[in-house]
Amino acid sequence: MPRSVAYCLLSVGFCCLFSTTGRGDDGTAFFEAKIRPVLVEHCYSCHSAEAEAIKGGLSLDTRMGIQQGGESGPAVVPGKVAESLIVDALRYDTFEMPPKQRLPQEVVDDFVKWIEMGAPDPREGAAPKVAQQSIDLDEARKFWAYQPPRRHMVEKDDSTWPTSELDWFIHQRRSAAGLEPSPPADRTTLIRRLSYDLTGLPPAPGEVAAFVADESEDAIEQLVDRLLASPQFGEHWGRHWLDLARYADSNGGDINLTYHNAWRYRNYVIDAFNNDKPFDQFIREQLAGDLLPAESDEQRAEQMIGSGYLVIGPKMLSERDKEKLRMDVVDEQLDSIGKTFLGLALGCARCHDHKFDPIPTADYYALAGILRSTVIVEGIRMGNVNVSGWAERPLPMDAEQEAAHSAYETALATVEQELKQAKYELSKSRKEGGLSPENLLGVVVDDTAATLNGFWKNSSLSPSFIGAGYIHDDKADKGQKSVTFTPDLPQTGEYEVRISYTANKGRDRAVPVTIRHAAGESVVNVDQEQKPELGGVFHVLGRFQFAAGTTGSVTISNAETTDHVIVDAAQFVPVELLKETPTAITKPTPDNAVATATAELETRVKELEGRHDELKKSAPAPTPMAMAAEDRLEIENCQICIRGEPHNLGPAVPRGFLQVTSPETARPDELQGSGRLELAHWVASRENPLTARVTVNRIWSRLFGAGIVRSVDNFGQLGERPTHPELLDTLAVDFMDEDWSVKRLIRKLVLSSTYQQSSQFDSTAKTVDPENRLHWRHNRRRLTAEELRDSLLTVAGELDRTPGESPVEGYGESAVANNSGEDTGDRKER
Repeated sequence: MPRSVAYCLLSVGFCCLFSTTGRGDDGTAFFEAKIRPVLVEHCYSCHSAEAEAIKGGLSLDTRMGIQQGGESGPAVVPGKVAESLIVDALRYDTFEMPPKQRLPQEVVDDFVKWIEMGAPDPREGAAPKVAQQSIDLDEARKFWAYQPPRRHMVEKDDSTWPTSELDWFIHQRRSAAGLEPSPPADRTTLIRRLSYDLTGLPPAPGEVAAFVADESEDAIEQLVDRLLASPQFGEHWGRHWLDLARYADSNGGDINLTYHNAWRYRNYVIDAFNNDKPFDQFIREQLAGDLLPAESDEQRAEQMIGSGYLVIGPKMLSERDKEKLRMDVVDEQLDSIGKTFLGLALGCARCHDHKFDPIPTADYYALAGILRSTVIVEGIRMGNVNVSGWAERPLPMDAEQEAAHSAYETALATVEQELKQAKYELSKSRKEGGLSPENLLGVVVDDTAATLNGFWKNSSLSPSFIGAGYIHDDKADKGQKSVTFTPDLPQTGEYEVRISYTANKGRDRAVPVTIRHAAGESVVNVDQEQKPELGGVFHVLGRFQFAAGTTGSVTISNAETTDHVIVDAAQFVPVELLKETPTAITKPTPDNAVATATAELETRVKELEGRHDELKKSAPAPTPMAMAAEDRLEIENCQICIRGEPHNLGPAVPRGFLQVTSPETARPDELQGSGRLELAHWVASRENPLTARVTVNRIWSRLFGAGIVRSVDNFGQLGERPTHPELLDTLAVDFMDEDWSVKRLIRKLVLSSTYQQSSQFDSTAKTVDPENRLHWRHNRRRLTAEELRDSLLTVAGELDRTPGESPVEGYGESAVANNSGEDTGDRKER
């Protein structure tokens, strides 16, 4: 009897014996008829207890086993077809199972239906523990990149070509291949090469002529020193670093929000290269500058700005799944740190152990815990709860700035308190002295006596209203609301018509008001952001003829408006009452003490408002802000995200570093806060075998056209091997011994005979070494886009070398809505 048939017959009896999950007997019957036979016939030989070795850690012969899954994740997630890897495998999407033959589509459809039913499965038993393949870290440390760099001695012969230690390493390999070096570059070529390589700009004609004519022995050294001291050195080499640091003035994803303070990090990088900041300190400040001790506020600000390295970079800020966003940001940071500082692709270990390099998933999440405990994405932007913001912190100010801000804030608070009190007293006085309709001049119709069309909302928040309050349209139902004031006028004649409203920001600036009078209708648009001219209460619409009785009216509408429309009262004043006092509001009274007090308070309010406005104009510069990291209040270890999925969590991993480079200290017993400070020290340590090598190699590649390790971002198994490993080691050790000085390293490289060769072609050498790995000539290189642009502007005399600030100043929140405009010649690097 065929094996699959036997299992089917036996399963009839089992249905009554086993408990089930999912949708009861119908689901179990479907499993026994459609699913179990397929698993038995095509899968159990590799993925069950009867298999000699369970492949991929995946057991399919129990319910717990199939749902727990193997090394790649759960094979079945009940009710979730898209997350069930077994469907991908049957479809031959990401996996191809069974490997020898693709099963019919109807079988795939059965599995989809079964999972949608909730994957009912009567099979009991625990998922077997499968020994996972582990990385042999001791063996991995034998790889060249994980060995500590050391200084090497090089054999020397009677050659007169080498002029420096590095030249002897090059000479030894090249001569062993039977190749000769190219002759030295001529003076014109050399100054052009040096100028572009060190500053990104062409030399001026006068500089070329002077250098060619200079016959002194140290002419080249003087030229190099002058170029290294040039401000453009920091701009040019800073730009190289900014490319690695993912620098941009916006987040670069989804709605592309502008980073208005990113420029501070850009200038920090430029200054670091110009001032030859020790590169290990440069690393520490970028990874943990906010946590480093500082001797002054200036140094504190500089170090805080340096930590902006962690905050800039692309982010999908409108991602609704904020836990996914948080882990995506951490992944982007680790990818940058790994490639930039260590020459390793750390991101490959997010979902599983690295397939080629000795980076277990646990190491990835040990590092991720440090960055998860750091504030990078926080708050909201654009008033949208789905759009996340980013970390920005105020920079420390010096004593003079602190004093100026303190004095300003004290003075402003005093004036605002006095103004608030004066407005309160004025409002109270007006209520007592005549701003009730019966005390006002002429005929006054309050909103409480008007005819309302549509819903109008009552309010009394803003002062200087008539009666008990005023009404507004709530900025809703535009074109469907109106208020009509109909006065009972005692006599025929000419009247001045006024309306009252409380002015403020957010009021509509073109409210249509219709006056119906004896001669017809007139429409006046009123700007309700402007304070009414009569005592801050009434605005004059004009003078019109009216007949006695109730034949005239004033209607205020919210038609064709966009902001709030305010309605309070309408006043109709016979013009003969205004001959002596054309701006009168209230009726004359024998006892005008209250009116006098009101007038004095109006003067006082106007004076305080003037003082307030002048004070605001003289405000000191706002507190400078910078994109900068800081530790979270709640520090936490990161749980492993199975298959990289942030909602499918495994065990937590203690925060720490890569075990392959730091076997003794990869999991420190104690970390200060997030552990970023320790991370910074680990990356920038002499004991880290990667950092100095990667940095030296990257600088070499900029000057020679290719690195000693040509895969400059990858020192792992998939990267290229160094062409001159002893030279790379020696340069790395020298770099650290010389205080991690970038300028000293560059000076050493460009003064070598290797660098100063011409690019002269040699067909014999080309045959032996077609890629010029042995440096038989200098590699020619194209100008970058930035160098080409700046060269054109320099030659035209249009390049602006003035240090700059934010290139997005004046832009709104989103860079998408802004036009960059024409290139004015301003350098964007500075």
